[in-house]
Amino acid sequence: MLVDYHTHSKLCRHAHGEIEEYVQAAVKLGLHEVGCSDHGPLPDNYDLQHRMTLDEYYSSYAPAVSELVDRYRHKIRIKRGIECDHLEWTDKWTKHFVAENDFDFVIGSVHFVGAQGSEKPLFGPTYDEAELPGLHEAYYQSVRDSAKSGMCDIIAHCDLVKKLGASGSKKIDEAIWAALEEIRKSDLCIEINTSGWRRIEHEAYPGERILSFAKDLKIPMTLGSDAHTPEDVARDFDKAVALIERYGRGRVSVFEKRRRSEVKVSRLGH
Repeated sequence: MLVDYHTHSKLCRHAHGEIEEYVQAAVKLGLHEVGCSDHGPLPDNYDLQHRMTLDEYYSSYAPAVSELVDRYRHKIRIKRGIECDHLEWTDKWTKHFVAENDFDFVIGSVHFVGAQGSEKPLFGPTYDEAELPGLHEAYYQSVRDSAKSGMCDIIAHCDLVKKLGASGSKKIDEAIWAALEEIRKSDLCIEINTSGWRRIEHEAYPGERILSFAKDLKIPMTLGSDAHTPEDVARDFDKAVALIERYGRGRVSVFEKRRRSEVKVSRLGH
């Protein structure tokens, strides 16, 4: 089976195309399942330039996805998803939002690190090299906290912080390992996110070093393109499937009503 559980649309304000265009791209490629997973709202319209409002979720996103699930039921299985950012001060609000909706899966992601009012985004600014060790350590601590929060099923692009620049130390390695151990303890999976191959890193999120740790811990894996245009659906999945075969026992996690199961992964065109 081949799935793409991480797609966006123009509703997240920094992607292009209608939700249906992403579904059509998945059908054309022969995927078995596609997940709709736009960035979920946050309280007080925080970070509105990268996500829909709560009203837009209920008036536009949720009904559009439900309509597509029914209309394409004979062509592809469409899964209702959402990508929820972890910020300590928003978790209670987000948990309530997730609980009152009928998702097949919830992607947990970290795009900000730091305390409320002094958050540092992982996009936009360029940080001094001296700041990178602290940002890396704080990022993996936030990934651990996201896994522990109980609000998600999939941990997204779990080494995204590397886009700011490489940094390594014993403390960072300990933070990475603690995050992965919490993911395993919380019975979550990680995604192999192919968007890194479209960026300067030229490798998946996470890279093979972290995937080798995940293999040792027997952490399940799934697939996501993080598509922000319909053309990016399942992009570089040939390389991603090879990583699933190498580090994930050739099994891909799939979801329904927030219940995970594992099936044998297949390749495009098979």
